[in-house]
Amino acid sequence: MEILRVENITKRFGRFVAVDNVSFTISKGETVAIIGPNGAGKTTLVNVITKKLEPDGGRVFFDGIDITRLPPQKISRLGLIRTFQVVNLFPVLKVRENLALAGLRAGTTGEVESVAEILGIKRYLDKRLVEVPLGVQKLVELGISLLLKPKMLILDEPVAGLGAEDRFNMVKVLLELKKSLNLIVIEHDMDVVFTLVDRIIVMDKGRIIADGKPENIRENKLVKEIYLGGE
Repeated sequence: MEILRVENITKRFGRFVAVDNVSFTISKGETVAIIGPNGAGKTTLVNVITKKLEPDGGRVFFDGIDITRLPPQKISRLGLIRTFQVVNLFPVLKVRENLALAGLRAGTTGEVESVAEILGIKRYLDKRLVEVPLGVQKLVELGISLLLKPKMLILDEPVAGLGAEDRFNMVKVLLELKKSLNLIVIEHDMDVVFTLVDRIIVMDKGRIIADGKPENIRENKLVKEIYLGGE
């Protein structure tokens, strides 16, 4: 059973085609990475899927519903939630308060403590966000997403800017979450990608150039040439 279907999505900025007739499906239970060099169209594609941008062509289906023309708020209420590379929270509020605001929106304020427990940040709940490390801030953002009751989470560079220990903690959390959630990960850290995902979609110049299991993508000559640097 599929959870997401992307059909012939195209997005232009003037004469520049950022996403060029892209199609793929993701099955329920799959964790997928979308990778590629800078300017490949990854973030633009996700922005179209989540309706931050309008497509110039194509359709998107989520959990059997055509979401192509739905506003972002309705899409998130259906359970398609994304995080962003840059943490965008309320730094002067406590961690607990940041989480509770999301809980108010979704009616899940009673789950703040349990979500903090899952993420390993319970000891930070009564600290102001500005007082906690970046790794914890990223986990708080992830907690906000969980309180919105997602069916699928799109994660935009979840380990960007993190040190080794924080990267390890984030991957550990995501490996646990993937047991019950669909995940799409946009990430440049290939060690994280190969550890976390079941399938990799590779983009270049707005198109999909490869799509397969991590071990096959690792050995793909075109992907090595364009993105993996021949490793």
